[in-house]
Amino acid sequence: MTKLLYFIAIWGMTGLLPVSLQAQAQTAGIRGTVTDGHSHEAVTGASVTVKNDAKTGTATDADGNFSLAVASLPVTLVVNYIGYKPQEIEVYEIGEPVIIHLAEDYNLLNEIVVIGYGTQKRQDLIGSVTQISSERLRGKPVGQLTNALTGELTGVTVIQRSGKPGADGGEIRVRGVGSFGASPDALVLIDGIPGTLNSVQPDDVETISVLKDASSAAIYGARAANGVVLVTTKKGKTGRIKINYNAYAGWQNPTEFPELATSWEYAEMYNEAIGRQAYSAEDIEKYRNGTDPDNYPNTNFLKETFSRSGIHTGHDLSLTGGTNANRYFASFGYLDQQGLVERNRYRRYNGRLNLTSDLFDNLTLTTHLSGSVEERNEPQTVGAIDAGGVEGIVTYAVRYPAIYTGRYTNGDFSNGPANAGTPTAWLASASYLRTPVTRFNSNVRLDWKAAEGLTLSGIAGYNYGLEEQISYRASQRLNDNLDLTTSNLNQERNKRTYKTAQASAEYVRNFSGHDVDLLLGYAFEAEDIDSFSGYRQQFPSNDYTVMDMGSEENQQAGGNLAGWAIQSYFGRFKYNFNQKYLFETTVRFDGSSRFPKDKKFGTFPSLAAGWRLSEEHFFKPLRNIVSNLKLKGSWGILGNQNISNYPYQSTLTSGLSYSFGGAAVTGAGLTLLKDPLLHWESTRTTDAGIELGLFDGLADLNVTYFYRHTYDILYKPSASVSAVLGLELSEINTGKVNNRGFEFDVSHQKRIENFRYKLSANLSIIRNEVTDLGVGNVNQPNGLVGNGSSLFIGYPMEIYYGYLSDGVFIDEADIASWPDQTSVNTNPRAGDVRYKDISGPDGKPDGVVDPTYDRTYIGSRIPKYTYAFNIDLEYKGFDAKIFLQGVGGVKGYLDGYAGYAFFNLGTIQKWQMDGRFDPDNPKRYVDYPRLEILTNSLAPNYVQSDFWTLDASYLRVKNLQIGYTLPQRFINSVRFIDKVRVYFSADNLYTINKYRKGWDPEINTGGSYYPILATYVFGLNINF
Repeated sequence: MTKLLYFIAIWGMTGLLPVSLQAQAQTAGIRGTVTDGHSHEAVTGASVTVKNDAKTGTATDADGNFSLAVASLPVTLVVNYIGYKPQEIEVYEIGEPVIIHLAEDYNLLNEIVVIGYGTQKRQDLIGSVTQISSERLRGKPVGQLTNALTGELTGVTVIQRSGKPGADGGEIRVRGVGSFGASPDALVLIDGIPGTLNSVQPDDVETISVLKDASSAAIYGARAANGVVLVTTKKGKTGRIKINYNAYAGWQNPTEFPELATSWEYAEMYNEAIGRQAYSAEDIEKYRNGTDPDNYPNTNFLKETFSRSGIHTGHDLSLTGGTNANRYFASFGYLDQQGLVERNRYRRYNGRLNLTSDLFDNLTLTTHLSGSVEERNEPQTVGAIDAGGVEGIVTYAVRYPAIYTGRYTNGDFSNGPANAGTPTAWLASASYLRTPVTRFNSNVRLDWKAAEGLTLSGIAGYNYGLEEQISYRASQRLNDNLDLTTSNLNQERNKRTYKTAQASAEYVRNFSGHDVDLLLGYAFEAEDIDSFSGYRQQFPSNDYTVMDMGSEENQQAGGNLAGWAIQSYFGRFKYNFNQKYLFETTVRFDGSSRFPKDKKFGTFPSLAAGWRLSEEHFFKPLRNIVSNLKLKGSWGILGNQNISNYPYQSTLTSGLSYSFGGAAVTGAGLTLLKDPLLHWESTRTTDAGIELGLFDGLADLNVTYFYRHTYDILYKPSASVSAVLGLELSEINTGKVNNRGFEFDVSHQKRIENFRYKLSANLSIIRNEVTDLGVGNVNQPNGLVGNGSSLFIGYPMEIYYGYLSDGVFIDEADIASWPDQTSVNTNPRAGDVRYKDISGPDGKPDGVVDPTYDRTYIGSRIPKYTYAFNIDLEYKGFDAKIFLQGVGGVKGYLDGYAGYAFFNLGTIQKWQMDGRFDPDNPKRYVDYPRLEILTNSLAPNYVQSDFWTLDASYLRVKNLQIGYTLPQRFINSVRFIDKVRVYFSADNLYTINKYRKGWDPEINTGGSYYPILATYVFGLNINF
């Protein structure tokens, strides 16, 4: 049936449907022109339809002209275009062309907002929904769609931890982090079907809406606790074919880059750290003068690894058009990102076809087809090294000092500190990592207007994804004295298939000012995951790296099948009276395969109400000033099922070894203790807000207070019962978390002659707090209640837990006068960190610093403040956009090779040299304590404390765009070109922060990382 409907849609698009399915012959022609009421320039692409006859319509061409055939006169034409007020014109007879001047619309009340299972005018919206359109995404040079959303949506935080091409997508958090057990990821729906946000080509997006509170998100019930992201892709429009081509090319550089010590600086600092002349003055001079590069080199492994500016190119082509009965949108995209590392590259090909076909006057078929093929390639370490991937190379590049040669003048590679080579050698090896991904997504929707106000809808969807990873770590000859013979191949394949069937009935009517909207629906969704992996080692050659070529010794294979399903019933009732009194209630009844039989189903209700004071009669004298004033509030319960597929079932773990008759025999056994009463994690939300519009949209202000209480958290306690049963604990329902805060949106826009500007800003203030840990409510000796390391009642999640410090010791007298900290540092010296005595057995400072009483909360990785500023400017053909984005009240941490000098054969960075404690000029407050040689076990100065906790707040010029649209008179001579725009765009242009020099504040690492990238591109956009 699906294939038949799809064939009918294609057939109709090409105009081959029977005449009975096409619009009837027209008898009269209307011609006209649509222009901007201020500049009198042509408005291209404006919609012109006949009132009460949605089937009859067209769009204006490049010169703003249109022609429309109607059955009879008189008719009322309705003209719409984004950014202009809708206009109605009555036409009584055929004569001179109709001239229509559109007035700009600053008022967003008529904006259509995408919500769950439908749309709604903003003026009628009660829930907390934030939305951006394709205009805000235009020209942003991002490979992953998540990064285009950073700072754009109030209450939505996007944190980017890596800049690696193809893996640089950000984490999306809606109103904080709601769970310390189940995943806090938002539910992403693409044209109503679950999907991956980063698989969508940005140019395909029409709108992105985020449902933040229960009244807006409860329609998705069991998976909506962390917010819902709705992506709506572009659809076809009536009229001649429109072709849009967007191309850009540019380069990428790190936003920050660590400055490592030179070889002679390293030698000098090493002498200071070890307390003797390990490197003589003659050695240091040889390193400095560079006369013997093989024996006294100055190698910057980090620069040799990140040796180039990454070239970034993209091409997007789309076609839009159709008849009144059949509309289509087709797009093709290509993205190519070269990484900063040789052989590091990401390529993606995207395609999409959206069809809308009116099979009959009351029957519409909508088809969405999309697919992508992508592959990420990167170098990696050889088989003799544990760490893999490009991050493995970077780890050692951050670590290894400049005193080691990368490559000798004769072409050989050096042994390196561990007799396994260096990043220079590994980059030239035959090792590789390939990650190909293939996706295909499809869904069809059939809408039948069965009676006046009643629409019956059916949806069927199928998604397919194949994710692969081929990791080969090669053998390598370094020099005549060292040949690394170890090699291995690891190959993985994961296939995912998703299926859904949904049905709904919606009744919408107006009864004398009473607007009623009733929605009832059913949905079934299921996903199957089929995974397989294989491993072999000791390949005879690096030239032919397939599984069969590896040694049969220690060969391994594995595979797994898993799946989940969810069945749902949902309903929504919306009511408003005279656009003044608004009410909405929603309920969803979800059953999930991830929970036991008698706990599968959960009910998720919501209520919302709003009052538009500005529509009251008594408010009329103020309407010239206050054009909109709405009070709103909501309450509801949402669910979270983001855990493993079989957490309540007692399953056997295979691959365990048992001794029978003196021989080891492979078997299976019970390793996890499961909870048979496992059930939904739930979130109760309360919202209250005010919307204020001034001077008919010239200025808008929205303020919202929210409170999210998550309970029955699905959590796997870190403690186990192994001492009794020899088992670990699986997920159980335990714990509670609160997120509360405020959201502010403000905007102002105006036109002054040929100059138009828009200013907007948003701010989110979020306080995250753990209120209960259930089985983890352990009374710690220091008075805190929690698990003793990462979760404590009364504090946020994702915390740092350690000592408070007060600079470093100056001298022996300083050490003697300070509380005894021998429990932390058995032999404190000048330049060591001074840890504070904050408590003791009686809850008061006792003169002793120890781990039992003197560790506390020292910060969280969850931002308390998220904010952004937008400045949009237009003057004649010129346009400019400046987008600033930032976070505050957040901490970061650099440890290991990134944070500590001389750690485990590591080097030293410039900031560590400049900020170290100097015994010849002792200062209390320094950036780095006294230098010392560190092992894996670290030293007392490097235990977790606020000395190492960094302020990760920042303000970033997230995007800057400058564009110029060629005047229409210059391109009119080329009849098939409608519009030409050239532009320059820069992403992550500049950052103000207090983080360590050379490190981006979004990076928390011990050395395994990929820098956040600044992107600069020149682009061309042509409309045909």
